[in-house]
Amino acid sequence: MLVRPRKVLPTVITICLALYALKDPEGAATVVKAAAHLLVSATESVTRFIQTVSN
Repeated sequence: MLVRPRKVLPTVITICLALYALKDPEGAATVVKAAAHLLVSATESVTRFIQTVSN
């Protein structure tokens, strides 16, 4: 049976992040904050782009 990378990769990443969070909680919090900031920035950029195209 073949392993599906789409299902395995997120699981591996989650496990690695959980282990990192246990080892270094402050560092993990910083990573989460940075990821959230990046997501918000990307969302704002896409929103601006859609508004520009639709106008």
